[in-house]
Amino acid sequence: MRSFFWRVFLAQLLSLAVALGAIIALLSFAFRDLYVELTRRQLQNRAEAIAIGLMPVMAGNPTKQQLQDIVKLMGDSTNTGICLVLSGPAGAKPGVVGSRAKRGGTGPGAKEARPGETIIYSGTANPCGEDVMLTQAPLPNGKGLVVLHVPVSDFVSPTVTQVRRMIIYEGTAAVILALLVAFIVARRVTQPLRLTTALAQRMAEGDFSQRVGVRGRDEVGALATSFDSLADSLQKTMTDLNQEQARLRGILASVAEGIIAVDTEGKIVLINPQAAALLGLQPTAGAEMRELPETVAAGFSECLSRNELRTLEFTWGRPTRHLVLSIAPVRAGEAGRWGAVAVVRDVTESRRLEEMRRRFLSDASHEIRTPLTSISGFATAIVDGTAASEEERMRCASVIARETERLGRLVSDLLDLSRIESGAVALEMNEVDLADLIRDAVEGFETQTQERGVTVELHLPSDLPPVQADGDRVYQVMVNLISNALRFNRDQGKITVSAERKGGAVRVSVQDTGQGIDPAELPYIWERFYRADAARSRHDGGTGLGLAIVRSIVEKHGGTVSAQSEPDQGSTFSFTLPVTA
Repeated sequence: MRSFFWRVFLAQLLSLAVALGAIIALLSFAFRDLYVELTRRQLQNRAEAIAIGLMPVMAGNPTKQQLQDIVKLMGDSTNTGICLVLSGPAGAKPGVVGSRAKRGGTGPGAKEARPGETIIYSGTANPCGEDVMLTQAPLPNGKGLVVLHVPVSDFVSPTVTQVRRMIIYEGTAAVILALLVAFIVARRVTQPLRLTTALAQRMAEGDFSQRVGVRGRDEVGALATSFDSLADSLQKTMTDLNQEQARLRGILASVAEGIIAVDTEGKIVLINPQAAALLGLQPTAGAEMRELPETVAAGFSECLSRNELRTLEFTWGRPTRHLVLSIAPVRAGEAGRWGAVAVVRDVTESRRLEEMRRRFLSDASHEIRTPLTSISGFATAIVDGTAASEEERMRCASVIARETERLGRLVSDLLDLSRIESGAVALEMNEVDLADLIRDAVEGFETQTQERGVTVELHLPSDLPPVQADGDRVYQVMVNLISNALRFNRDQGKITVSAERKGGAVRVSVQDTGQGIDPAELPYIWERFYRADAARSRHDGGTGLGLAIVRSIVEKHGGTVSAQSEPDQGSTFSFTLPVTA
């Protein structure tokens, strides 16, 4: 495609060439006519001057030969042909002296020149084949004519040709100069357009930082100014849009729920990282809806076809997660439906908490009902006389007292755990010497360990650093762990309590030689009312809340809990506390 610059340049060049050509032609022809007219006047004046000059000669009645010589001499000196026509008596043939112009033919150029008139015999009317200019002047005495003739090729054509050549050279130089001027003018005229075109291409590519920068009061300047204003407006609009999109992406990336949007053609137009993570997808827009999980794709299809809100719950992934999907149709103004948008929520934790709540209520009811049933049964036996003897009544009272004590411990542990987890218990943080605290806790179980024949070993390094903790709560943790180790240990077993520094924390472990725990049950032992051996735990008076309290206290201190166990190999319960900075 020919550029606008070349079109303007060639149009100007053609206009200048035509104008200069016409001027050269007109000047050439005008100069020829002017020069011919000047030459004719010169010949006429010369003929009249010669006629006057011959009068003295004619007064002396020269011979024909003398006139011939004089006419020849005058013709040679003026470089013209001179013919002297003398009139004789009436009816006599006029005499001719000098050179006669060669002419002939019947055309208009063959006519005789009248006095005071100059004519040109054209080459087509002249037997010599050349143009001849002829003029005549009468002698003052009226007895003859002076006829002057000169070939046009010798007198007029060389000068005209030279002038024409000069005009052509100068015209060529003018054309070259006009070519340069046209090139410069075309560039100046088209430069704003070229800059505007380049700017439009840059804008199409998304770059709005460039400007034309051409100022002027003409149409091109107005166009450049308008285009710069358009670029400023578009740049501001694109900046606002980019900022709005950045804010939207930031909002979509920060919300906890997953968001997916599809159009009416079933293409994904938006998916945030949360939705991609929940569904195990790559967060790319433009993908087909069928790349979504089958349940999600079916929900979108149903929402788009029925144009109504859809809510569904399903499980997905490994480990299994419970997801709730809410899909709503989206309308874009009055143009009709644009597509549908879905919010994906991970309700695994809420379902787990709900299940824990139900299980807690069930377990708590069961744990409370069991001692109450025992208390009610044995109290009834005493009241209705079933326990008739004193020994039976004492046994019933003993069971009632034991179950009452167990019920009290259960309620106390429930209240304690609830207060810890709700934050109602404020930790009194102090620098605590763990070695002394562990020894005190072990000494509290000295009587029970001796009764069971269980040996307790302590591995406490001398350089054990102090920790920042609530001493009473850490003591409660040690009591619960040692109590569990003693309760589930075998007779004549061993309990090992050790402590060591691990980076910026102290790790405390309590190891027993009991029957151990199935590894599949380890993730659940820190939950409320969970018992690896429920029958034995209840028989030994356990509430099922000890390890849950341990975990809550340790986590309040910023520590962690862990457990390792193998069946018949014993168990090790550990916790960490940060050392004093």
